Amino acid sequence: MKKIISLEERIENRKQREKLERYRGKAETVQKILQCSSCNLKCAMCGIQIEDFHSGCCAAGHQGLRFCECCREEFEEFLAVKNGKKTPDLFWHNNEWKEMWSAWLDYRKALTAFLRSAEFKLLMEELNEKPE
Repeated sequence: MKKIISLEERIENRKQREKLERYRGKAETVQKILQCSSCNLKCAMCGIQIEDFHSGCCAAGHQGLRFCECCREEFEEFLAVKNGKKTPDLFWHNNEWKEMWSAWLDYRKALTAFLRSAEFKLLMEELNEKPE
């Protein structure tokens, strides 16, 4: 009878290890997504690699975000329009354009909040632990 219990325990342990590996894979995916979306070597909006990392056009701006020159110009235009300092002068700077930038900013804020959450920090600690 002891052998049966031992086999059941081994099966249960194996299931737990498999579950942990699936969990680890998903957690690593989340980690990669968040790390890549926060990379300072690429534009925060379009993702293009920033060649001249130290150039003034790509300096960290609003909320520490780094943009390529084109996206920086669009973002600055958005902020000026949003804050009422300017009226849109380009035909595509319509309500949907403003909504796109607003939604993108909300997305970036949500990413930052998740990165700072206790649960994410715990997840990173678990990922950094050595599997047995």
